[in-house]
Amino acid sequence: MIDITLSITALLALGFVLGLHVAVVLGLTAMIVGAVFIGPVWGFFGHVPWTAHSGITIVMVPLYIMMGELLLRSGMSDDLYGAFAKLLGNLPGGLLHTNIMASGVFAAVSGSSVATTSTIGSVALPAMRKHGYAERVSLGSIAAGGTLGILIPPSIIMIVYGLVAEVSIGKLYIAAIIPGLLMLTGFIAVIVMHSLRHRSGRPDAAVTLAEKLRSLANIVPVMVLIGLVLGTIYLGVATSVEAAAYGVTGAFLIALCKGRVNHRMLAEVFVSTASTSAMVILIIMSAFLLQFVLSFAGVPMALSSWMADLGLSQIELILLLCLVYILLGTVMDGLAIIVATLPIFLPVLIAADVDLIWFGVIVVILVELALITPPIGMNLFVMQGVRRKVAGADGSGSVTDVIRGVLPFTLAMLFVLALVIAFPQLSLLLVSDTIQ
Repeated sequence: MIDITLSITALLALGFVLGLHVAVVLGLTAMIVGAVFIGPVWGFFGHVPWTAHSGITIVMVPLYIMMGELLLRSGMSDDLYGAFAKLLGNLPGGLLHTNIMASGVFAAVSGSSVATTSTIGSVALPAMRKHGYAERVSLGSIAAGGTLGILIPPSIIMIVYGLVAEVSIGKLYIAAIIPGLLMLTGFIAVIVMHSLRHRSGRPDAAVTLAEKLRSLANIVPVMVLIGLVLGTIYLGVATSVEAAAYGVTGAFLIALCKGRVNHRMLAEVFVSTASTSAMVILIIMSAFLLQFVLSFAGVPMALSSWMADLGLSQIELILLLCLVYILLGTVMDGLAIIVATLPIFLPVLIAADVDLIWFGVIVVILVELALITPPIGMNLFVMQGVRRKVAGADGSGSVTDVIRGVLPFTLAMLFVLALVIAFPQLSLLLVSDTIQ
């Protein structure tokens, strides 16, 4: 058993170090370990992916991706940022609040942290520089705000977790609402404390009440769309798959009303949706292959027995796994962490009677941390890339500025994580048995 475990660890580490695609690493690991330690497993390599992907649930992946693409290409990011800037721009640290709020709302419809950071960053950073905001906190607020894309539903990461862990994605979405709002509140609290200590940034000219009310026209449709998706799931009116279809329809109608729909725009939406969906589904397929090989070889059962011998309580087990995920987050992409580790840890969690919905929210927060944790934190480098595009290579500075700017927000994330672990009802309070 030790030989199998060491072989899997070595192959996964080698593949990720070489920079191979996540799906390739997982698939090759499953193939090599299966052939060496089990025997001819090729017959299962067609059966397992088909069984895992023949259900209706997998349809959510392209639907939610398409919803985000429609809104992204309808110019929603500019509209959202402009609206929140008018509503919040005159508050202390006004545009910093705008970064967080715009990221939170955009994240809720795009489901992607990287897309949120890149899109909002491209709009926000020039405005921050124009109004004299401190560079580091500006970069940190945008990079941290982007992480909300995988916690505030709908979230692609949550779909992947739900498929691999075989739990209700609708329940995961509802369970993430309160932690997502807490995270949003934590980021705003960081900005308030910064604003009390430092005075940076010049507010816009006074915005009249009439202008603020008019700006709501760019926010209300998106909020209605979010309410449509989550509300139909929570009320039991629709399954999570049907809610995704409602979301795509609503996003198309918003783009249509804005006059942004044309043949070129739709072609870009369809191509981007297909390529992203193919990538995500291929990763899920490879994860199921690795899960099959691990289960066949008895690795999860052996790990469960070993963990049971340690005599850890449920909370001690959760804290140990949190430490593992935080360490992995410094060297691996968040999606890779989930699909590579869940097949191993699931039997341990089930044996310890851990609620997998609650643990799903914890894992997503940990993946958020991975996105802004050096040296591999994806949002750090996305933000630095946006910074270079805005300022040019000569005037952009080092990625260290982004890391230092995001540090206070990282502490806020750790605080929210501690709350969710200490009080599971923060995640489970809204979850109902009627949600699918």
